[in-house]
Amino acid sequence: MTKVKCMTMTILCVLLMAALAGSIFAGETMTIVGVVTDDGLIVDKNGTIYEIGENDNFDAVTDRTEVKVEATGMVEVDESGNRIIMIDSFKLLE
Repeated sequence: MTKVKCMTMTILCVLLMAALAGSIFAGETMTIVGVVTDDGLIVDKNGTIYEIGENDNFDAVTDRTEVKVEATGMVEVDESGNRIIMIDSFKLLE
């Protein structure tokens, strides 16, 4: 294989890996139901932990600790595997 072909294949592989990594970490709008903790987290019934991202709804949600909420928003996974929800809307549940 010539040097040019080898370099082209390497660049294509790197671009493909970058595209796949982007889709893994890209956000997705979801609705989750869980309990708000003192640490600014929502923990669902399966024990999945979502950090609450800081936006206009942050204080309104985190002021209600130990309360069950239904939250809808963009969920992203950071490089460490933490789930972060940027809450667009929420409602308190009994």
